[in-house]
Order: sequence, then structure tokens, then C-alpha cells
Amino acid sequence: MVWCIIALVLFVLEMFTGTFYLLIISASMFSASLSEWLFHTSTITNNLIAATLSIIGILIVRLWQRKHPHSNASSPTDDTDYGKIVRLIKPISADLWQVSYRGTIWQACFEQSEKMESGDTAQIIGHQGNILILTSAAHFLKGNNS
Repeated sequence: MVWCIIALVLFVLEMFTGTFYLLIISASMFSASLSEWLFHTSTITNNLIAATLSIIGILIVRLWQRKHPHSNASSPTDDTDYGKIVRLIKPISADLWQVSYRGTIWQACFEQSEKMESGDTAQIIGHQGNILILTSAAHFLKGNNS
């Protein structure tokens, strides 16, 4: 009964973590519980069953993760603002501007030093927190056409 309770607690905890490790350990604990219930195995045997199945399961998950790497890097196609036009309102500092975008005021900076004036337009090429990263529209179009 203890093995089943531990398996249930680990299963619930797995729902909060989003990894497969606690799920594997939960399944191995449930297997030990099932073994104890069906075959009346000893605590030492149940420990061996749970440990063996946990190790095998974790190794399988690790091998699968190596074959299927997950990249957290975002690409420009993930950014819905990428390529959108902003209007420069006024410079805040040497490399920071106030811009108008989506009906509100944003802070933005240029990827490379640009000679821009209030009223000019620029294109978004990324974010750095809440600050938009811009390039001049001409520079953006030139880079995409080559």
C-alpha cells in the first residue's frame, strides 16, 4: 500500500514539473506495489524492482532526449512583431528612442548605429525584454533582397 501511495504522490508532482522523470519513478513504484499485492514480495525485492525499473526508464528517457533535442531558441518567424513598421517619435538617449507601435508608445533601440530623425520609420527585428530592436526600413529590405 505504501508503494502505491508514493506512486500516486509522485504522479501528482509530475503534473507540476512537466518532465518524465517523476512519471518513470512513479510507474516503477506502482510496479513494486503491484508486485507486492500479487506476489507478496518482500520490501527488499520491492526496492530492487522500483530501483531497477527507475534506472531503466530514466536511461530510456535520456536516450530519447539525445535523439530528439529541443531548442528553446526563438526564430524571427516566432515573433509576430518581426518586420513590422514603427514610427520614431523622439530620441530618449544616444541609442534609445520612443516609437509609436500598435497604438502606444514603446522604447526601442537600433541594432546598429543609424542616422534617424523623428517621424522616420524603422522595422522591428527583435526584442530585448520590452525594448524593441530596430533597423532602418531601407537596411532591412536591402538585407532581405540579397
